[in-house]
Amino acid sequence: MTALVLSEITSIREFMALGALRLPPEQRRFTRNLIITYLQTRHPAVSTYTIELAGQLIGYVMLIHAENPAQWIIERLTIDGAHQRQGHGRAAADQLIDMVYKFEHSEMMIARYEPENDAARQLFAQLGFEEREELFRGRHVATLEFEFEEDDEDEDDLDAEQSTEFEEED
Repeated sequence: MTALVLSEITSIREFMALGALRLPPEQRRFTRNLIITYLQTRHPAVSTYTIELAGQLIGYVMLIHAENPAQWIIERLTIDGAHQRQGHGRAAADQLIDMVYKFEHSEMMIARYEPENDAARQLFAQLGFEEREELFRGRHVATLEFEFEEDDEDEDDLDAEQSTEFEEED
């Protein structure tokens, strides 16, 4: 399978190309008007990425840096109807998770989706997100908290500090 490529949208022309994406009628209620989406992406905390497969636009996703600086939000993960149910949504979300995990001080990813969007609910559950009871602005919230492994060197340094502190107390 050809690898997906996520590219940040940097121009209005790139953004307007998203209008070529087609969704099945039953999914259209889960998407937003492109003009409204574009205006929201003008906020400095929001980045929008195209999702491309072999050079072809097949979707887009928004990544929002939350008010809590250690949290990031995935929103509007959209895959063209002809490319759905092929693992592309999962692959795109995986790439975002990997990207955010590498950001300094990142602790949590949040996925937001409409309450009736069972496909989104299942996708994020498969990725390890845990759905929360509360809704945020009418959307379900699921979270994925990052667990960081300490390096052996860091543990050795901590052990040395603790033994030094202990010795100083005697």
